[in-house]
Amino acid sequence: MTPDPNAVDGRSGLLSYFPTHRRPSRRPHSRSFHFQNLRRRTPTPHLPVMEEKTVDTPPSEPYGVLLYYRFTSVPDLDHLLSFYRQNCDSLSLLGRVRLSANGVNVTVGGKLSCLEKHIDAVKSFDTCFEGTDFKLASCNYPFNDDVARECGFTSLSIRVVKELVTFSSCPLLTPPDITNAGRHLSALEFHSALHTSVCDGSKDIVLLDARNLYETRIGMFETPGVETLDPRIRQYSDLPSWVDDHSEQLRGKNVLMYCTGGIRCEMASAYIKSKGAGFENVFQLFGGIQRYLEQFPDGGYFKGKNFVFDHRISVASSDPKILGACLFCSLSFDDYSSRCRCFHCRMLVLVCSKCQTDEAIYVCELCQRHGKSVESISSSDFGKPKELTTEHERVYCSSDAGHGKMSALQES
Repeated sequence: MTPDPNAVDGRSGLLSYFPTHRRPSRRPHSRSFHFQNLRRRTPTPHLPVMEEKTVDTPPSEPYGVLLYYRFTSVPDLDHLLSFYRQNCDSLSLLGRVRLSANGVNVTVGGKLSCLEKHIDAVKSFDTCFEGTDFKLASCNYPFNDDVARECGFTSLSIRVVKELVTFSSCPLLTPPDITNAGRHLSALEFHSALHTSVCDGSKDIVLLDARNLYETRIGMFETPGVETLDPRIRQYSDLPSWVDDHSEQLRGKNVLMYCTGGIRCEMASAYIKSKGAGFENVFQLFGGIQRYLEQFPDGGYFKGKNFVFDHRISVASSDPKILGACLFCSLSFDDYSSRCRCFHCRMLVLVCSKCQTDEAIYVCELCQRHGKSVESISSSDFGKPKELTTEHERVYCSSDAGHGKMSALQES
């Protein structure tokens, strides 16, 4: 049954065609991943990382950022690596390119004209890239060197990896079949499904945010009457465990998933569906929040900002509402440009300019929850012990209730 994309009210809308049967695979040539803990893995010796330094001066032409991914069988990785090396280098593109036998995951920046040439070259390289969603956005040149360096936009990094996204840190986890990923819903279809649920009070929909806590802090979907599940995870590889622990909240529901650009939902939705009966109806926002905000510039049902993994840091709609709050004073704040991080786990934390000090120490809410409080930090943790002093160092953390607080750490 072909839905009416303009229908938003009643059962003629999106909810009327949520299937209860398995749809044919749209990726007949995709293969499953073999998951490993890649944190300490070095690149394949004969397929090294390539680093290319950025130019010192910004381009005179309009600048932009390009994001795309593609799950597909890659028969010749060496050939694909050579293509990306030559193409990105010749077009002076900077950023991250991840290649595997199962596809590509790319985030690069450069002149808009060069990014458009890159898209044309990728489309012409192989028919396996047909249907790829190339997300091209114009933006300012990355003048903040610290942010650009941390996001990988001062060099070109091309790596051959086992996983395009690290889905699990557990090598024993049975990998999900990517061909069984959730059904794609366009931004309009996704919005219509939510709108229909709001209008008729349906309780068979649940929203699942597949992103990390530092992303959901500053923006997420808020739909009246629709439950939104925020796993509040530190990293994407923690999501499978969360799904295992909260599977009953998903069973029998129409699960609508979303993430930044779509790639994390591919693996996660396949994992949820692999649980069998009661988990068949899983859907994902095609193109992620980025495509949704393009369709609904006022934000639609998405509130706040969309965290992005490049020098832009976040992308906002025309809605000025701020969801984030300073870890210390709890005032509205959603700017990560200062790159403040948790002392224990290094996760980004929100600290407003008034609460920042040169020697401040921050402890995120997740570390607080797991007992890694300010009191657990000793002087030996800072390397060379410091002399005794009567002065107190400012340490910021969050309480379990979600309100910021400041503690004093006596140097000893």
